[in-house]
Amino acid sequence: MSELDLHERLARSISQLTAAISSVRLYSLDHPYVVQYSESAYSELNRLLRFMASVTFFLAGNSIVIKDRPLVGAGQFLEKFISILKEKGVERVTFEIGLTKSELLDFIASLAAKGDVPVRSSLRIRVGKVELRIAGDPTHMQDAEPSDTDKEGAGAQPLMGDLELDRIKELYFMAGRGNKMDLRGIDEIVRRFIAGFLWNINPMRLLASVKTADEYTFTHAVNVGILTIAQARSLGFDGRRLHEIGVASMLHDVGKIFVPEEILNKPGRLTPEERTVIETHTVKGGRYLMTLANIPRIAVVAALEHHRKYDGTGYPGLSSDWKPNIIGQLITISDVFDALRSTRSYSPAKPLKAIFDILAKERGTAFHPILVDSFVRLIASNV
Repeated sequence: MSELDLHERLARSISQLTAAISSVRLYSLDHPYVVQYSESAYSELNRLLRFMASVTFFLAGNSIVIKDRPLVGAGQFLEKFISILKEKGVERVTFEIGLTKSELLDFIASLAAKGDVPVRSSLRIRVGKVELRIAGDPTHMQDAEPSDTDKEGAGAQPLMGDLELDRIKELYFMAGRGNKMDLRGIDEIVRRFIAGFLWNINPMRLLASVKTADEYTFTHAVNVGILTIAQARSLGFDGRRLHEIGVASMLHDVGKIFVPEEILNKPGRLTPEERTVIETHTVKGGRYLMTLANIPRIAVVAALEHHRKYDGTGYPGLSSDWKPNIIGQLITISDVFDALRSTRSYSPAKPLKAIFDILAKERGTAFHPILVDSFVRLIASNV
């Protein structure tokens, strides 16, 4: 489904939902108008969910954002719907495949209810606020005080949390079992982060800390995604290209799922033979991603190139006339930065100044000088 079709169908769904909510407030839940509008909304949403496992949109000021872009086309119905969401304290809505008519009718009724009646999540409709957890800090910041809606387990979905890590783990494990990865899971995570950056969110507050050695690959994948999306956006990338960069950065290390765990998580120094095995993850990752339909080309390139240095050294060995891709170089910088700030089995986390010193020292050799300078400025402005 094209982005235009998605926006048109969601706009029609919102128009019908708004009409149904307004009718409930005027009449009753079983009034013919309510039945008509809710049936139409249900039909439109189900058409969407035939093509997507879920549809998520966010409230951003006076706009609804889906797939990184403000929704247009619903006219006065959109304005009214935004007003209703604000009134009920709802900032994020997700409709999932398998949505039932009764769930949608309950959702309509809760939005139509006057007073402090909360809008609650159901099995296939999740609602909540946009919440940001600060890595390594028991406190967190968000754009409003949590409501009862946010406190519901299914309803409170932070932009960075266990859900994202679990999704990344599941997708990587699918690859490790020889199955085709379902890219919809990655697409959803990338959309959420890009939508979050519309609020000028501090990327450093989204980074997750590694809890165990076994989860480093997955936590690192998400962190590299956050850092790369943030820098790419600061450089002017947007729309589809920015989304593809996000997908590529979160899949850059997928080849590590094909490396034996005893080598990947080994405490202490690797032997030369083990180092050789580790270094195969770039080629294995690129080859695996090439088997996936609809994978952005840049994802294959990034998996292959992210350990290639600006001066042409690093691995894998490529022909001397190979020109490094600028997106791969962005991911390389994020990759090294997150590795240095993380506690590993063989290396403690380094302080920010020490990391900046390393990046400066390798400027022009390991890292593209202009890109590493812009990255350091981005991080320095957000700490």
